[in-house]
Amino acid sequence: MYSQIEQTLEAYFDNNRSASLTAKQLHIHVNTFYQRLKKIEEKMNISFTNSEHLLKVQLACYLKKFHYS
Repeated sequence: MYSQIEQTLEAYFDNNRSASLTAKQLHIHVNTFYQRLKKIEEKMNISFTNSEHLLKVQLACYLKKFHYS
């Protein structure tokens, strides 16, 4: 079972980092999505505006997704 963080990140990257598409897929309001993203940044001590951080998280999600497929 996915945690909310994993589910949010997977949807975010699957939707090419589109907030509106991600929120729609998760059946939440876009502001709720932004709040989740902010909490993820705080918990992981990263910033999604930092391309290195973004790449590392995206790679980790990709590897996890295909490791369990």
